[in-house]
Amino acid sequence: MKVLNIVLLLVVLMAVGCKTQKIAPKPQPMNSETVVSPSDNTSSTIKSKEERITAAKGEASDLGSKRFYIILGSFGVYENAQKFKKQLMAEDFFPGILINEAGLYRVSVNSYDDEGVARSRVGEIRQKFPKYSDLWLLVKKQ
Repeated sequence: MKVLNIVLLLVVLMAVGCKTQKIAPKPQPMNSETVVSPSDNTSSTIKSKEERITAAKGEASDLGSKRFYIILGSFGVYENAQKFKKQLMAEDFFPGILINEAGLYRVSVNSYDDEGVARSRVGEIRQKFPKYSDLWLLVKKQ
């Protein structure tokens, strides 16, 4: 009798545990037209950050002499910054590597004393090189 009860209990548990799954119906696509306007990278906000920086070892000593720097990449490892610098040189940039107080290597492609000129150049780079649209402006702390 006990064996029969156990078998019956197992059959009930298996029947309950093997429920069929309900599949949700696929949503029907709506016939609405979506208009996407092209984004204008020059009008977007230009991020800036103020840091104490110096030219990295092996870079031109006058590299850290300006006030505003256009940064395309930041790296914790100097060799990675060098690789990125070589990549940028192949794209006709003239990059330099800076180092901040925290030890991060910043790869700069331009430096200026005038903020307006620097911001204008950021817009130009964003238009000409969309893959670098996340570039930002480093302001040298005095």
